[in-house]
Amino acid sequence: MKRVYTSFRLLLAKLRPAAIALACTLMVFSVAAPAMAFGNSSSSPSKGLEQLDSVQEKSEEAITGQIDNANDGENVMKNSQEGLNGVQGAANKENMKNPANSGGAVAIEENIKEALEEVTP
Repeated sequence: MKRVYTSFRLLLAKLRPAAIALACTLMVFSVAAPAMAFGNSSSSPSKGLEQLDSVQEKSEEAITGQIDNANDGENVMKNSQEGLNGVQGAANKENMKNPANSGGAVAIEENIKEALEEVTP
């Protein structure tokens, strides 16, 4: 019996480094997996970034341009109602992401409601 016990201890001593390496590997992948967000990517890598040239031009014009009629309070309010904000207005509005063109993406509020409904009885 003593011989079996000694053999078992030697086997465990030899496997201990492998077990430690396996545990470390599992910890690294369990931390990295949420950052990779498997299967939830709605972007297309081949498409790349949207070019919002009009937005950049209007923003630069607002920063460097003089304060004139185009930059007064009324025009800024009108531009902000048309698009993203008072400077950019509706520039490149068709390329901006919104609920209508997001391809069935669910708002965070909906995700929270669904999670709460699953948790609460």
